[in-house]
Amino acid sequence: MGQVRAFVAPVANESDAVIKDSDVIEWARAVYRTFGELDSGDGLTMAELENACGQAAPGSFENRFELFKTMGLVRRRSDHADVRRYVFNPVGVAALLVFDRLAHSGGVQEILISLDQTRRDIADGLLDLGEVEERLTSLRHALSISTGELLRLRSRPLEEVREGRRNHRGADRLLGEARALVHVVEDRFPALSGSSGRLISEALRYAAAANELVDRLLARARTERDFSMLEPEQYRTAAFHSDPDSLAAVFAGTVFDPPAALLGPEQVLLMLEQHRPREARKRPPLTLDTPMLDNPVEHARERQDRLRERRKAVLRLRLRGQPELDLTAELLAAGWPGAVRLVVEVLGAASDPDLPFSAQLSDDLYVDSAAPVSYLSPITLRFEEGT
Repeated sequence: MGQVRAFVAPVANESDAVIKDSDVIEWARAVYRTFGELDSGDGLTMAELENACGQAAPGSFENRFELFKTMGLVRRRSDHADVRRYVFNPVGVAALLVFDRLAHSGGVQEILISLDQTRRDIADGLLDLGEVEERLTSLRHALSISTGELLRLRSRPLEEVREGRRNHRGADRLLGEARALVHVVEDRFPALSGSSGRLISEALRYAAAANELVDRLLARARTERDFSMLEPEQYRTAAFHSDPDSLAAVFAGTVFDPPAALLGPEQVLLMLEQHRPREARKRPPLTLDTPMLDNPVEHARERQDRLRERRKAVLRLRLRGQPELDLTAELLAAGWPGAVRLVVEVLGAASDPDLPFSAQLSDDLYVDSAAPVSYLSPITLRFEEGT
């Protein structure tokens, strides 16, 4: 919760604006899960939310829900005047994901994401020289602050060192991301070679401080033979990349208990009896004169007929009495995956010889990278008279 308070400090109105009990955030997670599972697009009522969330955390649901409404985490749908239905704010989704990352990486993960995103934006041509320089400076400042924290841990107690190590995993990966960004910057913006060089220097300084922290923990672990100081990924790396002699040397001074006594004949027989495979049961064959209650072929035909009638009604409704209709605007407005469903309906009806429709696909290509449907070919739906 201390990390969460620091995260919201730039936009906090009061010093105690953040919850003090980490269990209370479970109300937000419960509401988030409920919307993700039950909301099909129309929103949910307060009663539905309260019934699904149950007793997720301390306090009452009504108090937390009123706060969520005041803060804008959930919003009331204005187009449902008769029933109060609420939707979840996507900004709240991003906040919960960020809080989870803070709990596991202490903010370093955000630097990694920013390095990767900046490299992608430059490659896509979305940033000019001034914007790139501003991002390089901001990333360098972030690395400098993180390095300062690591350096201050040199004189701190071991427990703080272990916690600091947990919040600064992936130093080598961060250095690799910084180098990849610098390569793109020097290729696209040679004038920023000075700024990119300072970023690499700060990344090297950060990686050195992080490795020094790991060396201190390893030295302490060797001295006290306390293997809990090592991270799980360090055990995995050692198992895959160390030779058997090096792995065995860890237990050179370890004294093991003598092996347990051998099992007697009675115990062996008892275990065999307990684990003996069961005899296979032979069931009589089924009689062949069982009447067939349902005809699957007939059911398939009925489903096809229902699908054909539904498609005919939907497409006739779209044509509104016109002999043909350009569906390009409707495809753009339908979004994703609504556009896919509309194309499937049109092409399915056009390929059905029993339906009076045909479809013409244009060779043109409509492209809009910012739209929900980024590219499509215009489609014209026609009603064939007399068929």
